Amino acid sequence: MTSQALKIGDRIEVTTERLAYGGDAVARHDGLTIFIPLAAPGEQLKVRIVERKKNYARAIIESIVDPSAARRAPLCAYYGECGGCQLQHMNYAAQLEAKAGFIRDALTRIGKIEWPQEISVLHAAEVGYRTRAQIKIETARPLSGQTQRIGFNRLASNAVCDVASCPVLVPELDAGLARLRGLASEPAKAADAALSRLHEIDMAAGDSGIAFAPMINGLPSEPIARTIHNLTYSFSPATFFQSNALLLATLISEALDEFAGSLAIDLYAGVGLFTLQLARRFNRVIGIESDREAAQFVRYNLAANQLTNVELEQARVEQWLASLRLQRSDESEPIDLLLLDPPRAGAAEALNDIAALKPLRIVYVSCDPTTLARDLRRLLDAGYSLDRLTGIDLFPQTYHIETVAHLTIQNGVRNKIP
Repeated sequence: MTSQALKIGDRIEVTTERLAYGGDAVARHDGLTIFIPLAAPGEQLKVRIVERKKNYARAIIESIVDPSAARRAPLCAYYGECGGCQLQHMNYAAQLEAKAGFIRDALTRIGKIEWPQEISVLHAAEVGYRTRAQIKIETARPLSGQTQRIGFNRLASNAVCDVASCPVLVPELDAGLARLRGLASEPAKAADAALSRLHEIDMAAGDSGIAFAPMINGLPSEPIARTIHNLTYSFSPATFFQSNALLLATLISEALDEFAGSLAIDLYAGVGLFTLQLARRFNRVIGIESDREAAQFVRYNLAANQLTNVELEQARVEQWLASLRLQRSDESEPIDLLLLDPPRAGAAEALNDIAALKPLRIVYVSCDPTTLARDLRRLLDAGYSLDRLTGIDLFPQTYHIETVAHLTIQNGVRNKIP
């Protein structure tokens, strides 16, 4: 069957080549690219086409003719139904190899960057690592025999997969999930009425307890704390904080190395994960965070750790950078280090002003290799060199990968982005 004749419902046999960012395996049929979830590289499959576009198709596995050497039995009974994980069917070594490939492919395809060195992916335990989760709640119709479904979104759906236990959660959060489900199973409880009005609940674990948001009777909701490199961070379940406690110290060490100096800037500061660590290494630190609650936690965390050399600005990064750019002159204090940890969309709107400020060193922490590659291309074109690139697997069993990129300014190059 030619690719032109291929249509939804057709069954074909294919051999997968690699994993694409997003977790689907890639196969080709008569020149047409086919994306297949829950498949591994290098296996022969019988698949059924479920989506057909001009330049690609999507298919689901009907049977495995010849499995990949990387294939294993999933670690979770809900795998394939729950959409929280995409790679449990592959052994962990294969997952790490695939994630290094995601970074390299994005650099080459999107950034047009040929990185000559191996891309190492730092990692820890592949299960029992997640200290934050957003629990989804769906109220079912009475005729279904179940009043609520509590868990995570189903694969490729906004519907909720009812989950009793999750192996990637730390034990405290897994117990918290069970506690939440217990409250929902008791109709007479006031908490049950509150749960019926909610669509999602954030929960997080600290060093000595867990908390939920929003506030529900019977569940703890006060801020929690975690200590990293001898500094203590307080945060709430609703504020952003990296979710893999096993690798937080590694992430900070990889990003900050042994850097020290006079002035450092931390963009998208969150509750101060990097801000506080920078304050111990630099004479002066400026942190920028737009979220009001997160900014309040930065101030609290600075005071609790007796750090007095940080200026915190609650503002949108792009607006603050534009203002600072107008204030600075050739005689202004050099910026020794600028660190940015933007959301998944990247920092495209901030790059003009970042380059114009001419920081001597940039550390870019990214949770999306595609937007990182796009932004790195612009910084390289602005006169920076890419010195180091490291993956950190904060999200085992999923396609997500954190990347830390180190850049330095090149002498004699005017820093402007076209």
